[in-house]
Amino acid sequence: MKESKLHAVLTALIDIVWLGILWALCSLPVITLGAASAALYYSMVKCVRHDYPEPTHAFFRAFRMNFRGATLLWLVFLAALCVGVLDIVAFSRMGVEAGSFLHVFSRVLLLPLPLLAVWSFAYLSRFDDPVKTVLRFGVYLAVRNWRQSLLLLFELALVALISWLLPQIAPLLPGALCLLMSFSIEPALRALSAGQGRADDWYNE
Repeated sequence: MKESKLHAVLTALIDIVWLGILWALCSLPVITLGAASAALYYSMVKCVRHDYPEPTHAFFRAFRMNFRGATLLWLVFLAALCVGVLDIVAFSRMGVEAGSFLHVFSRVLLLPLPLLAVWSFAYLSRFDDPVKTVLRFGVYLAVRNWRQSLLLLFELALVALISWLLPQIAPLLPGALCLLMSFSIEPALRALSAGQGRADDWYNE
């Protein structure tokens, strides 16, 4: 029994690291980061949390399945990020002081982007909806589950800090972060699924 549990734990750890590596490799072209993120969440929940036996197959299945929608969604976030960064650069070149209201406000506007991206890509991994609908539900989930959203922001910041302090272990962190985040995200997605009358369909694909 102990050997069986140890084997299960080691298998889960290997899957977590491997899926994180797949995410990093598939995100290298940058334009594919959205599809890779949706695929990471999909395969992490199905394979690590629900014992689907083929993590690589699950990852690339989700990558192909969500490629178009996830890429369009990522381009929306990337455009918003670029606009925000350009605003900050423009204010700096105009001589606006770093601690001024405009500088602070422009940075605050960027804060919701990573949080909205997390909720939106997790939602997209579960539902085949247009980008506009995904964004709407991303905002809805982030606001309705504001406590979980705060926790997700803390987890993002913590992993970013660890990556900065210990860059040698950074490749191991994407999978672990995704798994950690799923414990906050999954209850909200399952409740949403139940409200739409398809609570367990995704797990039984």
